Amino acid sequence: MVSKLITGMNKHIENNFWLYIISLLCICTGIVLGIYAVRYMGSFEKSDLLSYINNFTNVINKEGINSKAILFETIKNNMLLIIGVWFLGLTMIGIPAILIIDIIKGFTIGFTTCFVVNGMGVKGLWVTLLGVLPQNIIYIPCIMFASVLAMEFSIHLLNDKGNIRVKNSIWVKISSYSFSFVFVVCIMFIGFVLESYVTPNMIKLVVERTGSLLV
Repeated sequence: MVSKLITGMNKHIENNFWLYIISLLCICTGIVLGIYAVRYMGSFEKSDLLSYINNFTNVINKEGINSKAILFETIKNNMLLIIGVWFLGLTMIGIPAILIIDIIKGFTIGFTTCFVVNGMGVKGLWVTLLGVLPQNIIYIPCIMFASVLAMEFSIHLLNDKGNIRVKNSIWVKISSYSFSFVFVVCIMFIGFVLESYVTPNMIKLVVERTGSLLV
């Protein structure tokens, strides 16, 4: 079964190679934009964000980590994104919006990583490696796969617009398309658990060892 899954994934990547490249480029563009956004932020905005991080440190030290609340928030945020991509794939004109979502996701990663390293120095590298990177190793491929699935489906809808035979089997195609998204969500749950139970404790370990996240 694993062999069939790997073969299917390889075939999907081969058949949609340029869609994967476009999705990856959009995520990378977002990362670059996020980095530049931090570099050109005003001192007032940076000060506000650093104060937020300092408050986060105090909460960790005093109250501990509410992993269940983090898990609920993580699932809510990511499910909204995945459902949005799934819906856009059904619209025939959703490809530009899907690519914008990829850029926004990249922007979030780039902004967070750059700000953390910029504001915390060496500690920021540890926070990035332990608190940002682990879940995004899972999220980014999943979002790319979901984006390509949605763009591929949207393209097929446009190409088959006037085909009556295809229209009769559209619900079968939508069911298969939706099942693929269920598979993506199942994989993303590994990231949800990491983000909720593992990475906060890693950050807490850094806080306990250093006393604060701030330089």
